Amino acid sequence: MTWSDYLPAWPLEISPALWLALTLVVAVLVGEAFMRHLKLPRIVGYIGVGLLLGPGGLGLLPQLPATEWRLVIDLALGILLFELGSKVNLRWLKANRWIAGTSLLEATATFAAVFSLLIWFGVDGATATVVATIMIVTSPAIVVRTITESRAQGQVTDRLLLMTALNCIYAVVFHKLAVAAMHGAAGTSFIHTALQPLYLIGGSALLAWLFGMTFERIHHYLGHHEETFSFILFGMIAFATILASILKLSPILVLLAAGLITRYRRQRPRTFPPHFGSAGAVLVVLMFIANGLAADLSGLRHSFLLVLLLISVRAMAKVLAVLSLAHQSGLSLRQGVALGVALMPMSSVALLLTLETGMAFPAFGSGPGLALMSCIVILELLGPILVQVALQRAGEMPENKPENKS
Repeated sequence: MTWSDYLPAWPLEISPALWLALTLVVAVLVGEAFMRHLKLPRIVGYIGVGLLLGPGGLGLLPQLPATEWRLVIDLALGILLFELGSKVNLRWLKANRWIAGTSLLEATATFAAVFSLLIWFGVDGATATVVATIMIVTSPAIVVRTITESRAQGQVTDRLLLMTALNCIYAVVFHKLAVAAMHGAAGTSFIHTALQPLYLIGGSALLAWLFGMTFERIHHYLGHHEETFSFILFGMIAFATILASILKLSPILVLLAAGLITRYRRQRPRTFPPHFGSAGAVLVVLMFIANGLAADLSGLRHSFLLVLLLISVRAMAKVLAVLSLAHQSGLSLRQGVALGVALMPMSSVALLLTLETGMAFPAFGSGPGLALMSCIVILELLGPILVQVALQRAGEMPENKPENKS
């Protein structure tokens, strides 16, 4: 027997998973410090640590292969999307049609403002359409996590959840159509250009419906066994996410639509543990760290003015669109401004759509995609703060509400 038989080889070969585990500990501690001492959302700490230690910052963490972090993001995002859908009551759109009008106007105004700016900068129409479509989206991850953490409740909170869900649907559906148009412009036959988005949207809707039906059967069978039900639901979400990827469907559409379907079929909302328990919560934190590790701000060096203008026109479009119909939909001026500001965050959904487009069209990833990625990183860091401040100004955080005196 020699020393090498029972001592580690030198230099040590350290697995990226070890660095990720250490980063998880550091990120949670930093996030807690942000919450306790700076009164900022913990998400800012999670994303900030990933950005600071990753390739885009100090480079202390190696570049993680996409296959390693993509599954984490898909699973965590699937949990948050189903959680979002289960909180949203689509019947509200029938009761107050001005809310539906506000959502459509806000999405259309955002698309038009970003598209017009990009055309003015000389970007071709197909690329401008894809970027403008992605910038419609409001981050469901940041919105759900911030609302859960702050325990916000009220008119603005409910509308924020609803409009976030609708913005995700608009962005994903029209992104697939826009990418199909780009394939058509690149010479792909019309039959494949038309069938791919139809298959993706139709297949995702069918899988979401099957998920919803299975969910209802299991819920009826298990009754009030809350812990067991949460475990099974977590497994179902993981199964649906992985199956959607295998079938080349959209996990985003599948899980969000499944949550909306299950909520629509019930008269009353069902309360789940946040992120369906500790395992889901850990995945959510890892997702925000992975977002920070994948962050790329190189677009700022070449397109600083474009990035600044994209963020500015998007913000103005969202706030002004919400304000224009605030009175008709039953919101005050303060509430309207708060809702428009709270719709600003971008995160995992926009990141995934951008990366998918860059993989299909490398010129996009090395051109306008870099500016878009910089917008996502900035609004991912500022987004939780904007949501928190907006909900505070709307008076929907627990510390803003007067205590009942008996």
